[in-house]
Amino acid sequence: MRLLSATSVLLSAAALATVLGLGPVSRVVAGQPVPALAPSGSEQDEQVVVQIRARQFIPATVTLHAGRKTKLVFENQDAELHAFVPVGLFVGVNLNISGNGAPEFGTEGFKRVIIPSSGRAEITFVPEQPGSYPFFCDMPGHEMRATIVVDK
Repeated sequence: MRLLSATSVLLSAAALATVLGLGPVSRVVAGQPVPALAPSGSEQDEQVVVQIRARQFIPATVTLHAGRKTKLVFENQDAELHAFVPVGLFVGVNLNISGNGAPEFGTEGFKRVIIPSSGRAEITFVPEQPGSYPFFCDMPGHEMRATIVVDK
């Protein structure tokens, strides 16, 4: 009986995934290929940081690129709670939220994340639809609004 090296197994799994139309493979778990979140290629992943300071989102307009894996980071530098409430951006989009914020989900998916003072929320996703998407903080008395623009 011939033993295969780990490299041979990984290459075989990647080739099989491609033949089966599963797309690029980022890793193999328990012998099964796991598709990558974003297309592989020369484009790098994006990371965009939005600071929350003096009851403002800084910058007020953020530009992302459709089809590119993105980590959207919110850093709350105020002494009070704030929330990130997106409008339409995450409809039908898979995402991962990390950091010390408190995410909330409803029947239509992600609703908002509450970010504590000196806290951070990281949302990793692939924006799919180009367009302009407003977001705001819905804490009582906060008049904080900004926009995410997704370019082609």
